[in-house]
Amino acid sequence: MNRGGRLEGMFPGPLVGAALILALMIVVTPILTASGQPAAGSIYSQAELIVDGQPGNATTHFYVRGLGTTARYEEMNLSFAFGFNWTGSFPLGRLNWTDWLNASEILSIDASVTGNPVAVNVSALYSANGVSARYVGLFAMEVGVPAGSSVDTLTVVSHTPGIAGFTWPVASLPAFISLLNIGSGGPP
Repeated sequence: MNRGGRLEGMFPGPLVGAALILALMIVVTPILTASGQPAAGSIYSQAELIVDGQPGNATTHFYVRGLGTTARYEEMNLSFAFGFNWTGSFPLGRLNWTDWLNASEILSIDASVTGNPVAVNVSALYSANGVSARYVGLFAMEVGVPAGSSVDTLTVVSHTPGIAGFTWPVASLPAFISLLNIGSGGPP
């Protein structure tokens, strides 16, 4: 005896069950994450570096913040190094880190620099419910017009494992760079 009738062929039981579970997760997830601080290491506490600027302007702006708007970091550090030869790869040798910005219990940190090229060292420590995540990034950047081009371009090289370098037209900035989560440890 066929109890499902015509609809069973159109809506198989496992598909309907999976759709109901997905719908329930969509409804419940914002409720579960909206109260309190997001979990350390979650997408809501993921830190990113935003690089911004305008064509023809010598100032580059840097912002460090979490993807989730409520992630309050225990500490954030942002520093810069200048005066090295740009070779298109991360500068070898010792960099002189200056302009350290250190802040605690904050949602974001930002800075503007006029040096070109510039190396950027960034870290953010996030903790919630006894679990910590440290997000880091080490980059060298140059804004300029590459050979054979007429477009101002931001070239970024990374010295952080798992974060690739890239080029980006300055007119299309800002550029968003997700930082590496190294858990609760120190620099990689």
